[in-house]
Amino acid sequence: MIYRKRGSVVRWEHGYVVRTNEAGEAIDDGNVFRCAPGPSPLAPLPVPRGEGDEVVRRISAMGDVERLIVSEGIAEHECDGIHWTEETKRVHVSFRRGALRVLVDLADFDLADAQRAADALARARGERARPEWVRLAPNVGAALLPSLVGTDVVELWQSAAEHDGKGLPVIEQRLTAPPWPNWWRPSYRSRPVRMPLHLRAAGPDHNINYSVPEAVALLAPVAGNVLAVICVDGDDAFTTTIAVERVLAVKSTGRWYPYAAGSFGAEMLV
Repeated sequence: MIYRKRGSVVRWEHGYVVRTNEAGEAIDDGNVFRCAPGPSPLAPLPVPRGEGDEVVRRISAMGDVERLIVSEGIAEHECDGIHWTEETKRVHVSFRRGALRVLVDLADFDLADAQRAADALARARGERARPEWVRLAPNVGAALLPSLVGTDVVELWQSAAEHDGKGLPVIEQRLTAPPWPNWWRPSYRSRPVRMPLHLRAAGPDHNINYSVPEAVALLAPVAGNVLAVICVDGDDAFTTTIAVERVLAVKSTGRWYPYAAGSFGAEMLV
């Protein structure tokens, strides 16, 4: 199997702007995996739109930013005669207030999640014991889904898409146990692995209780089924820790987040 990739990326980080044009090739004969940079492309791919400067400005105005990475790129892929192109947008931001940090990861430049996280952090008045019921905002639910694969906490599906890491169609199916049908390739420098892609939560009950506190952002990366979150309850905000052992209701959204090999926003009552 021969895989080739070329792409252009613009990355904003710590006040610097880095523009990269890269090409690479990976060869896998089933026993030995080899990869190397390819010839520099004669005509670099144009980076779409160039919205990063405005995104950085808007996020920087939301609060005390500890870390901010914004990137925008386009890549062409070829794998055993299959060709496809993808455009990517990514945002990673952590806001800080004293010892508290909130984390937001996005795969688009809709910054509503980041604004809600920054606003909640500014209003946070300390830690509380976990409420009896908590509603996970779609971005928090998306972060949790990869950790729930192979459990019975919530029904999970792999959503259909045109191409996986080998250029093959991504199969729509309920996820129960490996081996998974599709392949994830985070880089041409690494061998693709079988992994669920584009996770989507499903459930028999879509009736979300909107009167309970809502977890709007993570305070730390997800640890198994445990979430350290910042919650909003009316005009108040507080931090708490949630061990998700069952999901009472779930409403999946069409917004995709860059967790593991991708997951769709999932509003969940837990």
